Amino acid sequence: MANEEQRHDRLCELNVIEQVVNVSQTTVVREAWTRGQALAVHGWIYKLTDGLLRDLGMCVTSETELLGRYEAALAEAGKSLAGPSS
Repeated sequence: MANEEQRHDRLCELNVIEQVVNVSQTTVVREAWTRGQALAVHGWIYKLTDGLLRDLGMCVTSETELLGRYEAALAEAGKSLAGPSS
């Protein structure tokens, strides 16, 4: 990445993705999904410098889709890390 600010932003985004995984694995969330309760865990991030809320593409609505969403979000983050030429 070109500069420290971009590296910091990416680290924050990766942290949000990981926290979606952590929340999705809690007993409360897993039991809600087992009961068939409609529940979604979203990975969004707010950037103070531009005031925009960004969807990181990490939205989990069931235990079975967790791994796939996680891998897709990391793959997307990896594309961003590689830069515009990839």
